[in-house]
Amino acid sequence: MRSFIQIIKEELALIIEDKSILLTCLIAPIFYAFFVGSIYKEKDVANIPIVIVDNDHSSLSRKVGQLIDTNEKIKVKGAYSNLEDALFLFNSLEVQGILIIPKDFEKNTLNLDGSTVELILNNTKFLTSNDINKGVQQVMLTVAGGVRLSYLISSKVPAELAEQQAQPIMPVIKSIFNATNNYGDYLLPILLVLIIQQTLIIGFGQSVLHELVHFKSLSNPSVNFFEFVKIFTAKGSYYFILYASLFFLFYKVIFPYYHLDFKGSEFLHFILSSVFILAVMVYTVLLGTFFKTAIGWTEIMAFSTYPLFLVSGYSWPIEVMPKALQLVANLLPSTPYFTVFNKLAGQGAVLVNIKGDVIHLFALLILGYFLLYLRFSFIHQKRLALSKQSETG
Repeated sequence: MRSFIQIIKEELALIIEDKSILLTCLIAPIFYAFFVGSIYKEKDVANIPIVIVDNDHSSLSRKVGQLIDTNEKIKVKGAYSNLEDALFLFNSLEVQGILIIPKDFEKNTLNLDGSTVELILNNTKFLTSNDINKGVQQVMLTVAGGVRLSYLISSKVPAELAEQQAQPIMPVIKSIFNATNNYGDYLLPILLVLIIQQTLIIGFGQSVLHELVHFKSLSNPSVNFFEFVKIFTAKGSYYFILYASLFFLFYKVIFPYYHLDFKGSEFLHFILSSVFILAVMVYTVLLGTFFKTAIGWTEIMAFSTYPLFLVSGYSWPIEVMPKALQLVANLLPSTPYFTVFNKLAGQGAVLVNIKGDVIHLFALLILGYFLLYLRFSFIHQKRLALSKQSETG
């Protein structure tokens, strides 16, 4: 029976010998934090180039172009009379959008008949396309409101009442946990946490498979469940310390580097991040028992990043997902942790505000150990049955 200290020494030797684990757990988190983060470093873009195809050539269509150009996010590079010239600039990526103003735009708008403008966007750059879309919509709503106001005043409606009727619903936007109303500020913090999660899953999973394949812990009759847990507790001690340190590094260095909000109690952040690390490690051991090779594990887990992010509820509400996906989402440690992290870092929540999600996270940690026990018992019973068959045979 291997002692706790012996297992720790063996794991240290494995980490030093296996460059894949070393690169995945130590180098990759830092590299990807700066590589992926650099995409969103300039989170607030300005002067996004677009062109206008003006088929109306009216004073109102020119006014629309001028108003759009005053938006700090958008820069109108020119107005064209035909779509072909504009598409040439668009396809060569010299501009990121084309606004098409139809013929009789001014006439139909002033007559309150309505007019449809078209907007062509380069959606490969979703941050810029989103800003163009919002900027153009704001201008068109302003123009529509101004036309209605002029019509009402010309109809002898008092100015104050005309303003109320022209804009019956005034939007009031108050950012709750994305103060800059910027998609980069919202997405980047969770991408950084996702980097930590996935490198931990892949790296520690390789260590788990090494143990299962080389030491055959699941097929060793002398290894009971508590011995099994002891083995992976010893092996996991390195990864727990490393990834707790990485979380601390991200909080103190990476987040300030990208000028990301980090509110809430740092101590509470660190404690819940530590629970999250433990939960991820337990589920990694559990899933590792279904694999035969470290290569197979790495291939599958490398492609799991995006699906895990999508079902975590961060990019899409869990409540509107299919019931089966809701069940999967609520069994993932990332689901409550992403929610807790967002409320703490973005909203400055305290423990009483996140107690439901904290309970969820701890419950998943306990559930992970219980499922691991069931999995170990199943394999153990299967091993005993095969042993009896070989004896009777």
